[in-house]
Amino acid sequence: MKHAKILGLMAVVAAAVTAFASAASASQLTSPENTIYTSTIKATSEGATSLDGAFTTVTCNTSTVEGKVEKHGSGVTTGGNISTLTFGSCNFPVTVLKKGSLELHAITEVVTPDHTVHHLTCPDTKKTCTATVTGSDSELTIATSVGSCIFTTASTSLGVLTPTNDTTKTATLDINSSKIPRTGGNFLCGSSGTWTGSYVVNTPDSLWVDG
Repeated sequence: MKHAKILGLMAVVAAAVTAFASAASASQLTSPENTIYTSTIKATSEGATSLDGAFTTVTCNTSTVEGKVEKHGSGVTTGGNISTLTFGSCNFPVTVLKKGSLELHAITEVVTPDHTVHHLTCPDTKKTCTATVTGSDSELTIATSVGSCIFTTASTSLGVLTPTNDTTKTATLDINSSKIPRTGGNFLCGSSGTWTGSYVVNTPDSLWVDG
């Protein structure tokens, strides 16, 4: 059976993620470069996003995510509550019950194919400095052909934020095969749904990650 296509957030895990050893350490965002950014971040999906479950495939052609940086700095993981979370033009009705929150963890180590570990100082002009993204308490209900399916993030690894120093333009959020737990609804919905998709960060128009 096909799985469900939706929650496409938050550019977040490319195949390259397996090459990174991620440290959930302190982090902060800067925009412009070297200027701490604590304002609003807005992102829109690039094409359709999807949530694949045991029941069917849910596809949404549009999605937006917005939130303000509410914590960052020394000894603190960058994060904040989501103020806007929408999914539109879906093949099944999708309702956001809770918007939840996001955290960004600077990737401070990279492992090369020869298994050498390189410690990074972000931003770094020679190597890509990215951040893993986790989500909590975002809750969606989907009205599928087998009944209602409810999915909720719980410190769920969503993917990777790729900042301006790598994209050379706006930052992106890539979500690839993120497992979102099912927390309610019909058991035929399965134990989880696999979320895939990508987002482009429209605000700010440039974004860096400091570790």
